[in-house]
Amino acid sequence: LLGIILTPTAIKAVFYFWLAPLAARRPAIRLLPETTGDLVLEMGRSAVSMPVLLEAGHELLVHAEFLQSSSDRGEKDTCWLLNSNFPLTSLASGMVALTRIRTRTPEQFVISATKDPFSEVGILSLPEGAALVMQPHNLVGVVQPTGSPVRITSHWRLTSLHAWLTLQLRYLAFHGPARLIVQGGRGVRIERADAGRSINQAATIGFTANLAYSTRRCETFSAYWLGRQELLNDSFKGAQGFFVYEETPHPGKKTGMTGRGLEGLSDSLLKVFGN
Repeated sequence: LLGIILTPTAIKAVFYFWLAPLAARRPAIRLLPETTGDLVLEMGRSAVSMPVLLEAGHELLVHAEFLQSSSDRGEKDTCWLLNSNFPLTSLASGMVALTRIRTRTPEQFVISATKDPFSEVGILSLPEGAALVMQPHNLVGVVQPTGSPVRITSHWRLTSLHAWLTLQLRYLAFHGPARLIVQGGRGVRIERADAGRSINQAATIGFTANLAYSTRRCETFSAYWLGRQELLNDSFKGAQGFFVYEETPHPGKKTGMTGRGLEGLSDSLLKVFGN
């Protein structure tokens, strides 16, 4: 009985005082250091509804439920996959059966999270030579040149302890030029990484691919032990890059860019024994 009571505390102590500091000493993940790190949040903010100006020669791919109002002019059809080169990723992220809109003249469309009163949408503009690492589950739409899908590259990091702690072994980078429409709880923000910034993993949407990404343990053991904070925060470093996050993660959202990683696995095993 004493072992069952103390086991969760012992595991948390090992994670906090040994595993997390060990990971912090390991080299950070830097996926595409040659990219520029340029990123712009259009209009400088997110909002409940955002206007999107679609120029001639470009197309808008968007979830149908996010299309609040649209011009009657233009060609509309269904795009079954965000990117045919990544069918499983498109399926897993829900970026399937998208509404595709093309126009001959500039037209304005309004994008809004019509089914989620707590979400706002923001438009991230990626210039040529820049790339954004993100999980597509925050992505709701893309503006791209007609017939030229946004380029996505896949990067595996099987030897990184940071990757294993979050169980995110593969990273997807979206390359510019492109405009990515993302959603976030209570809003979307971007910040410069500068000499180093850390945020709650559950809030992370993405980061420019030139940044150094790593995991860093939360501030105090008591907050982690009492369940008030998760073990790991996402940490970014690099003066010429940005990271993107949502103001308030939705309740119950898994932390980390793919979940709670090894920490989540240990919690699942402890639940088997009633802890």
